[in-house]
Amino acid sequence: MLLNEIVDQIPNINKCLHRGKTLIIRIDINSPIVNGKIVDDFRIRMHAYTLRVASEAGTKVVVLAHQGRPGQDDFTSLDLHKPYIEKYLEKPIKFVDDVIGPEARRQIRELREGEILLLENVRVLAEEVIEKVPEAQADTFLVRKLAPLADYFVFDGFAVAHRSQPSVVGFPMVLPSCAGPVFERELRALGAVFEKKGRGVVLMAGGAKIPDTLKAVEQLLKNGFVEKVAVGGLVGFVFAVAKHGVLNTALKQVVEQGGYLPYIDKAKQLLAKYGGQIHTPVDFAVNQNGRMDMDVYSLAQSPLDIGRLTILAFKELVDQSELVIFSGPMGYIEDERFAAGTMELLKAAARRKLILGGGHTIMAAEKAGVLDKAFHVSTGGRAFIQTIGGEEMPAVKALLTSARKFKL
Repeated sequence: MLLNEIVDQIPNINKCLHRGKTLIIRIDINSPIVNGKIVDDFRIRMHAYTLRVASEAGTKVVVLAHQGRPGQDDFTSLDLHKPYIEKYLEKPIKFVDDVIGPEARRQIRELREGEILLLENVRVLAEEVIEKVPEAQADTFLVRKLAPLADYFVFDGFAVAHRSQPSVVGFPMVLPSCAGPVFERELRALGAVFEKKGRGVVLMAGGAKIPDTLKAVEQLLKNGFVEKVAVGGLVGFVFAVAKHGVLNTALKQVVEQGGYLPYIDKAKQLLAKYGGQIHTPVDFAVNQNGRMDMDVYSLAQSPLDIGRLTILAFKELVDQSELVIFSGPMGYIEDERFAAGTMELLKAAARRKLILGGGHTIMAAEKAGVLDKAFHVSTGGRAFIQTIGGEEMPAVKALLTSARKFKL
């Protein structure tokens, strides 16, 4: 069954919009945070539309979301996100420093039509970061405490759709549930990629999430959903070392200190199997009296961007493609000297059907002036790639189960 046909079986948000009813909406506003400040609010902007639609329909809106993971630097209160939501909604919302306690439940009961209540970071609950089957998640404190206070559940958080967590799959087991507009758009964009069956599809994979990207590259090539892959960023560095075996004393120290050694072995395996389809950098830019390009054999320090020859080679790949999936920057885009690879390739990709994913990629696309030229901008980033690669989406299964059970 085609993905679009599956999406058609899940009720959209309109089926859950009834004046005076209480909606629990799971969104994903997990945002890049630097020095305690949100540096990219793209996801918040996208989900503000969903909240506006629900509020204007006269429903009582309860918002579930997360930021970071316990123990990570970006694990913060959602009080930080409240003014951003209000900015894009152009109206005030309520916030409670609680998720399932008496105060949260009291405020949910007292909501009026059109009001929006943002609950605290759902990951303050230990059970939220544990993955289990939906039936088990329906029996968590989160679902047992909040579901009786609501009439409907709306899932809109595509970036967590691949997590079988209580706030994702638990509520659909016990409440009539709908897909939010952000989630529905993501699924239909995925459908467009699946229909291409790899023909003319190029993945530009960069960034620093090396294990996730290696896994995604393997799955995409194995399942035939992309024809070619071009790698940059730290991922490209790992592949270049794997391909050329360039480990002089200085570079070996960089690799060991970064903990990249195990990934180099995995990259070698992928190159042995899919070498003709994986395109690696032939040169890199380093910080040496400003920007300096070096070929892979001369490299003796951490690269900060792909070099000029690699940019030209990757541009050629883009020009030969029909659809480009761009996930992760090619370099350290926070420094303009090392943003050239990302910017130039984004501009080239914008002349094709372009799908963008990931916070840093979206930031770069805005700077490059191509965000509005993209066919689709994914809120999921790596989740989008993983889903194309064949990773199951528990959220979709849970929503289909709910649709059969409650027949909205």
